[in-house]
Amino acid sequence: MISVLEFGSQLASSLPATHALLKASNLVLHPAVSGVVLHGSRGPAGGCRPDSDVDLSLIVDIHQAAPVSQLQMFLRDVAETTLKNWKGAVEADLAVIFDIRDCGLKCFERTAWDEGLCAFGGTDCFGLFKIQRGFDGLVANAGVQVKRMYPCLKIWERSETEADKNR
Repeated sequence: MISVLEFGSQLASSLPATHALLKASNLVLHPAVSGVVLHGSRGPAGGCRPDSDVDLSLIVDIHQAAPVSQLQMFLRDVAETTLKNWKGAVEADLAVIFDIRDCGLKCFERTAWDEGLCAFGGTDCFGLFKIQRGFDGLVANAGVQVKRMYPCLKIWERSETEADKNR
């Protein structure tokens, strides 16, 4: 497991309240998580209420094809690692995201929509797994549009040191 103690500098400077909330939350990640992206009202969109959840996408690297049942068990473990350890003052709304188009998920590196970035049109172009908000498993053909996830901010990225520990 990876305990996140430091976040990207842009989070502290642009969203100090969210930064403080995340610092106090005990954000723990499965070793397969390579990045965390902040969305929604506690992110760059702003406008959160005191009870607003914090929307986080956990980016995972999946390098080999596996039967769907194995994939779902793995992704559930990724989500549950964070949820079971979460001690935030508000709920964490998690999505586990993975590359299905060999595009490198460059859209999650950006803060704003760039139409030329996605060769697939930006709809249902990445793998999505959720176990909250009425979802329980892989979310397919839901019409998820990348441009609606903006503005967003990558707040954590696995370092080479952490990657080496997990090899």
